[in-house]
Amino acid sequence: MYLIEKERVMKSRWHMFYLALIALLLFGLLSEGALVQRAAMERNQEIAPKNAYAEIRKAPGRYQVVDLRETEEFLDGHLPGAVNLEAGFVLEDEPLDRYKRIIVVSEEGDPELFQALSQEVKLAANLTGGMTQWRMSRLPEVTGLTDTKGAARGPAG
Repeated sequence: MYLIEKERVMKSRWHMFYLALIALLLFGLLSEGALVQRAAMERNQEIAPKNAYAEIRKAPGRYQVVDLRETEEFLDGHLPGAVNLEAGFVLEDEPLDRYKRIIVVSEEGDPELFQALSQEVKLAANLTGGMTQWRMSRLPEVTGLTDTKGAARGPAG
């Protein structure tokens, strides 16, 4: 009788050991995955204008372009399909899809403006050099009002 009880205790200890080992391995895998994902997101927080243009042309529905410049600067020229958000925007009021990669455009690639938006949207990438670098790269731009609010108002002018 004593041996049967001792054997049952040993089996339960082994079961607990295996459960603890599985939990430890699962925790390790999950934390490693989180670290890899965080590193990938940090690595992809900057995108060069030529790369951005190539990516947008390759998969136009995958990206959303958010221009954080003033309306006058936006009207002077912006990336095709860009949405204009001025300073002081409230993200909940804006028509942004949080599941798409967002390319943030400012005049000079301003890191402070990018950081303000990237706190709310995790899949954001700052356009390196901003609109200035885009123009220096001689990439196409659109003039006039094409943001979503402007589309509801009608054409500019």
